Amino acid sequence: MKETKQIPHKKIEKLAKRMAKTFSLTQEEALELINEEMTTVEALFEEHKKVKSVHQYLVDKINYTYISA
Repeated sequence: MKETKQIPHKKIEKLAKRMAKTFSLTQEEALELINEEMTTVEALFEEHKKVKSVHQYLVDKINYTYISA
């Protein structure tokens, strides 16, 4: 089984700040959203490493999910 690396708290906070700004959320709401999508967030950080890239892919996924629904 592949072991997942722990994402640094600093990166999660930075991602939450970007998500809050993008979706007009509070920091707490953005953290809740990230926690709901943690599997995706972990996979994105494994692949892309940078918060900016993870943010863009996560925004695209969320927009696709809610626009397509």
